[in-house]
Amino acid sequence: MDRRSLLKMIGAGALAVTAGPALTACDGGSAKGAVGNSGKNLTPWPTYVPFAGPKPDLAGDAKTGVQPGYLNYPANLAQAVKDKPGDGSDVTAMVITYGTPPKPVEQNQLWAALNKALGVNLKLVMVPDAEFQKKMATVMASGDLPDIIMFGAGYYLSREQDFILSQCADLSDLIGGDNVKAYPNLANIPGYSWKGMGRIGGKLYGVPTERPMPGNSLILNRSALEKAGVPRDWDADGFLAAMKGYTGNKKWGIGASASNFTGPNTAAYHAGSFGAPNLWKVENGQFVSTYETEQFRKALEFMTKLPYYPDSLTTSAVDMKSLFYNQTVASMTDGFGAYQATTTKVKDFTFDFALPYAKNATPWQGNGRFGYTVFKKASADRLKLLLRVCDYLASPFGSKEYELANFGVEGAHFTRGADGGIALTDLAKVENNTTLPFKYVAAAPQVIYFPGMPDATRRLHQWESDTLPRSVADPSNGLRSGTWSASGAQLDKVIGDGLAAVLFGRKSLSEWDAILKDWKGKGGAKAAEEYSTEHAAA
Repeated sequence: MDRRSLLKMIGAGALAVTAGPALTACDGGSAKGAVGNSGKNLTPWPTYVPFAGPKPDLAGDAKTGVQPGYLNYPANLAQAVKDKPGDGSDVTAMVITYGTPPKPVEQNQLWAALNKALGVNLKLVMVPDAEFQKKMATVMASGDLPDIIMFGAGYYLSREQDFILSQCADLSDLIGGDNVKAYPNLANIPGYSWKGMGRIGGKLYGVPTERPMPGNSLILNRSALEKAGVPRDWDADGFLAAMKGYTGNKKWGIGASASNFTGPNTAAYHAGSFGAPNLWKVENGQFVSTYETEQFRKALEFMTKLPYYPDSLTTSAVDMKSLFYNQTVASMTDGFGAYQATTTKVKDFTFDFALPYAKNATPWQGNGRFGYTVFKKASADRLKLLLRVCDYLASPFGSKEYELANFGVEGAHFTRGADGGIALTDLAKVENNTTLPFKYVAAAPQVIYFPGMPDATRRLHQWESDTLPRSVADPSNGLRSGTWSASGAQLDKVIGDGLAAVLFGRKSLSEWDAILKDWKGKGGAKAAEEYSTEHAAA
């Protein structure tokens, strides 16, 4: 794209608030009402072909979702890509960013090295998290598209699937079934991630960015609980006693943040402990919300007894993490990815994910992906080039390509530690895959590896082994509901606000039925009907 088009794309955020009508135009013709999979010929999911790389120290289990664990960095790296993917052309990709802007490619050794390895001039359009929804809506309305566009990151965009169906490339013939074997590293992405991305109109339109199977859970101060004689495996009474026992002298057992109340996040661990289904259950072919099950109600009643940090509703996620790190709170609800960040922050105590506190627990799985990337419509040869670029960036842990994409250039961004592992340099603090987020174009399936911290690897692998075999999936994951696409954020807000009101005493437990009635009336009941139809088709 020329400079004027690029500025138009990233600088027109003010137009996004009025983008709804313009987006509706993408819904015309054959695209209208076609995003569902009911009655369609379904493209087969990409065939799963695991990467034959360095053997892990702790075995994974593709069936249950337990990740392979590495106590040390592999000594002998594999070659994951045979030929240079690109043809020297420019490739523009629009992705989310959570970091500071990187140095331009002319001054950035990591960017230059990746471009050389990819054989393309990869131009990243990096959109800050706080602006992502507005900027994405603007781009979708403009029709002026980059080659690669990332969706997801926890955001639901209005008519997202309609836009993709109308404006983006159908990849079914290139990656459906055994065709994905032409891209071995994409074939290494497990099936749950593809299914979490889902089909649109029966077809495959994207490449998912994998995330492990565990969903939101509870991170604990294991040292404090062990000191108090609290066992790792507990029941509901033991959990309640432990949290109350920690509370006092300006300390609290349970920490939560405002972002935990944007939906059912804060209830996920407890609902799963009480055996509640993961958001929905399918009963005689019909979807029934977990919020109206007896198990969820029991979990909610139990949660009203817990000693929450009193300012949870006004505390940011960042501040809550600090409160956990300094041991003001003994636990905090967070996503699975928080474990890795916690390993670098917690130095004074041992932490761990909490096991469910009931034998009939149904721990909730996540959706298997952070997001997914789609391609602008183009010739078959161009689409194959873009898939080869994604294939390189998805090179698995234990490969030379993974090392470059995730750690940089040896001697510049890292050196070899005493154990042969990665020791990052000062340059890596400013040139890395956070400031330069190639990982949101495509990425390898994650493994458990924490440099220099084998005990943290063992703890997480053990937690997964104890938890995932009895975990349950969200049956709506990867299905299409027009109501949920349009109103999902509003419906989650109804639940999050309701949970906050009940847990902090603004409403009584008896008012949960009224909250649920409001949720159904605003689209929850309609979404259940649509998911039932889609589930039957899938």
